[in-house]
Amino acid sequence: MAIELLYRFNADVLSIRREGNRIALDVRDHRPIGFTVASASHGDAIEALCGDGTTLSRLDGIATASGTSAAAARAVRYYLERFAFGRLLDWRLADSDGVLGTVTALAGRYRPETGELPAGSQRLCRFAYVRQADGEAVLESGSARARVILNGRGLALLADVLASPAVAAPGSLAAALWRLGFLEACETPEPDGRRCWEFQDLLMHEASRNNRDAVAVGGTYRFENRFPSPPAIKPAMPGQRIELDRVDPAVIRRASQAVDDVQARRRSIRRYAAEPVSRAAVGEFLWRTCRTTAFIESSRQDIISRPYPAGGSINELEFYLAVRRCSGLEPAVYHYDSHGHALVRLADSERIAGKIVERSGMAMGLAEGDQKPDLTVVIASRLPRLAWKYQGMAYRASLMNAGVIFHLMYMVATDMGLAPCANGTGDSRLLEQATGLDRFDETAIAEFALGIPGAR
Repeated sequence: MAIELLYRFNADVLSIRREGNRIALDVRDHRPIGFTVASASHGDAIEALCGDGTTLSRLDGIATASGTSAAAARAVRYYLERFAFGRLLDWRLADSDGVLGTVTALAGRYRPETGELPAGSQRLCRFAYVRQADGEAVLESGSARARVILNGRGLALLADVLASPAVAAPGSLAAALWRLGFLEACETPEPDGRRCWEFQDLLMHEASRNNRDAVAVGGTYRFENRFPSPPAIKPAMPGQRIELDRVDPAVIRRASQAVDDVQARRRSIRRYAAEPVSRAAVGEFLWRTCRTTAFIESSRQDIISRPYPAGGSINELEFYLAVRRCSGLEPAVYHYDSHGHALVRLADSERIAGKIVERSGMAMGLAEGDQKPDLTVVIASRLPRLAWKYQGMAYRASLMNAGVIFHLMYMVATDMGLAPCANGTGDSRLLEQATGLDRFDETAIAEFALGIPGAR
């Protein structure tokens, strides 16, 4: 059974009105779009986009009634391009037994390929994936700005395409998927630049920016009136509370160096002195980088301020110390209470603290015999705080916030004469074990090593 790709107006086109060669489209949340076609047959082709739709070849045939086939094809493609620009089209995959799936454009200008089918074998693009959404099977790809919703028959046919590479023969599902942008040639070498993109990187890049204007990204407050925003001030964690020394801002101002001097000297340091960092120094470092400076109540979502900028002043980041050695602190994992400038020691966390610091040393490229950092600051995200307001970009924003705090930590550590080093990766499971928290409520997203510089 041949599978066809049917072009049609999507649900945003509420109706089409025609008077001779003058056509007007009534579009949801938009003023009517009016235009004049060159011939009656062109108008007939546009009207054929209503309802269940039709194939590209049939559109060309309808438009040919009042001209040459080449001129008709050019006209059809011109109108399809204009409709695609406004994201007014969608498509159906169907065979003689009915619909197999529907295709939705996720971005303006998206259109299926209309050229000759490739001769070689095709396989599913390595950026493509199938997932469940709202009870439906969805095929998407980081490299195709369209979404295919497949029913049971369509999903079964997709399994055949996945089983082995196949030629995109006319009338096959492979041919339709190639036109939609979900297949790639088996024999054609992948360009070097494209090879460097991993699946998850391209997926987050596409999904968390405005590259797909059909998908909401930004401050939509989508969970407002569904459940309350997680509190700005995290509830106190259980454990021994250790008050940190009061910090005098005037003393810091007198001792601090010029910003340009600190910036010029800022670098990652991976060699540590014999003596450990002190609790007083750690307290000053945390006060200067992570403390809460203000709490602002709001009828919508409470916010807080800290020494660094954060998206929406939501400040979803929490800070933990995995201490290997520190004069005045026992080895353990500590939560920093940024509102009360105190540490809370997490029970039975000594072994986990050692593992976090060990992992930090691995991320820094330290050899087995090298001295490890005195402690590692684990930056965790209470992502639901951000996601309650921001849709499609919450994790991206949290990573950017972590990058901002990295820079501030480097500057403060340099100004204090400490040895800073941001880590490129870490093991979030370790913080899960130390805190017992659900990773969907709070999870580690970044690590920052600290100590006293050793001799070079």
